[in-house]
Amino acid sequence: MKREYFITVFICFLIQSVAGQYKFEREYRVEQGEVPKQAIEFIESVNFKKKVKWYVEESQDGKTIEAKTTYKGRKHSIEFDTKGAVIDVEIKINFSKLDKELQKNIISILKDRFKKFKIRKVQLQYKGQKEALMNCITAQCSIKPSFEIVLKGKKETTYELFEMLFDSKGEKILKELKFSADNFDNLQF
Repeated sequence: MKREYFITVFICFLIQSVAGQYKFEREYRVEQGEVPKQAIEFIESVNFKKKVKWYVEESQDGKTIEAKTTYKGRKHSIEFDTKGAVIDVEIKINFSKLDKELQKNIISILKDRFKKFKIRKVQLQYKGQKEALMNCITAQCSIKPSFEIVLKGKKETTYELFEMLFDSKGEKILKELKFSADNFDNLQF
């Protein structure tokens, strides 16, 4: 039974990966002992005060390791490849806390793409070298973030969930994915 389920999920994953427009994500908790040493060392160097929880994420982009915690009152997610090299840092933020011009740019694009929409989650996404990403967590960040937005939007007659990645000025969509039906009920906000 389990094998058939995983084969079905894998086939769906392949179909969605080929299509390229769907977001498929499966996340499960792992113990620190299952995490690559390099990722643990990066997290330990930050010296987070709160507990760090580790996850494996399987998505349309492949398999990654994530460390999640709260730091300075904001939810942080640090993503690593399977060898422990840092990929990106994401920090949750309220849309209303973004610069007014940035908000205006994003809203303008969303109004052009959707009849109606509701923003559900916004994250600053930083990509760069290890030291620069460390500074984005602990000090002044020199990297301009992209903005990852999860929203519920209506294009025709029904609402669907989307993940959109905007450039640092909110003027351009870098990536748009529609959540697959399998993921719809499992989203954690």
